[in-house]
Amino acid sequence: MHLSSQQLQASVALLDQAIYNHEQWYKNVVRVLIARLPPDGPDLLPDAHDRCRFGQWYRSDGAAALRDHPAFDAIGQAHKQMHASATHLLQRSADELPISVGDLDHFSNLLDRMRLEIQTLRRELAEMEQNRDSLTGARNRTNLLPDLREQQALVRRGLQECALMMIDLDHFKEINDRHGHAAGDAVLMSTSQCAQAHVRPYDRLYRYGGEEFLLLMPQTSIDAALSMAERLRAAVEAQEIHDPGAGPPLSVTASFGVAPLVAERPVEDSIDGADKAMYQAKTGGRNRVEAQD
Repeated sequence: MHLSSQQLQASVALLDQAIYNHEQWYKNVVRVLIARLPPDGPDLLPDAHDRCRFGQWYRSDGAAALRDHPAFDAIGQAHKQMHASATHLLQRSADELPISVGDLDHFSNLLDRMRLEIQTLRRELAEMEQNRDSLTGARNRTNLLPDLREQQALVRRGLQECALMMIDLDHFKEINDRHGHAAGDAVLMSTSQCAQAHVRPYDRLYRYGGEEFLLLMPQTSIDAALSMAERLRAAVEAQEIHDPGAGPPLSVTASFGVAPLVAERPVEDSIDGADKAMYQAKTGGRNRVEAQD
């Protein structure tokens, strides 16, 4: 799931509002059951889970950015089952029929399951927000080494190949000097978004330095990484980036270095290998791809 910083912040805000709305709905259900008040009509319908404000958020465009997250479907299923149980309780209350302890416990368990799924998603989004570079939306370096060591353990066990790609923008200082730092920021943001649009959902892009990015590619051979690097090189070169200074669109190229994540050496050595390959691309003329075995 690749989200820009703006998308992530907006998604978290909308999720927080949906959580608040759900808790308000739950408080009303408790009032209805305890005080034997008339239930809200929509809560008695088979599609009650779609009619409540949480369900409206779940199906809205505002939640679209989260639909690729594994927890999203689980939240939807838990929410639907919880509402079905609530409808059963509310209908019995409306019909002035007794409600069993087993039915109450069933509803409570489903409610707890839904809350757990929501809390899991909310916690992961908070961690993503904390570990994002605020300008580009790429991951920052906070968890870079732990992430690489986790993938290296899979390589060591023979479960996968894994590759690293170092990306460095060409002549970036000249862009700042000629067009200003706002233009440089626009180039960094656009390039990060371009890269994240072309990689797979489980690839991880980190802002490694000022104009450097590191891409972690699990389940990827060197040959496959080289093909990916060439596609990214062409995509970066094809960008037309808006100049905040109202000048003509900006263009940029990048140099790419690819190296395997080696099982028997520290992960820092593999980063160094990708970095050296990138410098080979620089010295070889820039806007090219090089690899180190």
